[in-house]
Amino acid sequence: IRKHAKDAVDLAESGGGEVIFSVLAPGTRIVPHCASTNIRWTAHLGLVVPKTGDQTANHHGVPKCGIRVANEWHTWEVGKMLVFDDSFEHEVRND
Repeated sequence: IRKHAKDAVDLAESGGGEVIFSVLAPGTRIVPHCASTNIRWTAHLGLVVPKTGDQTANHHGVPKCGIRVANEWHTWEVGKMLVFDDSFEHEVRND
């Protein structure tokens, strides 16, 4: 991992938090959940994201590929950080 994400490994080793790489396959959802405390924030960095046209929201405003934090849906963009308090209920979908 150090070869591909040296700064992330350095951050984790220096006590700056944990670094997790996740892949959400098409047709997958992560059910609503929340952290037990609000002592940390979570940051998602989009590395590979469906094209914007493939993320079109349904008639309820829910994107095909996105994350709901509390009552608001968000989508990822390649190279951009999405930061949120994971003590709020959140769920993820990639339909």
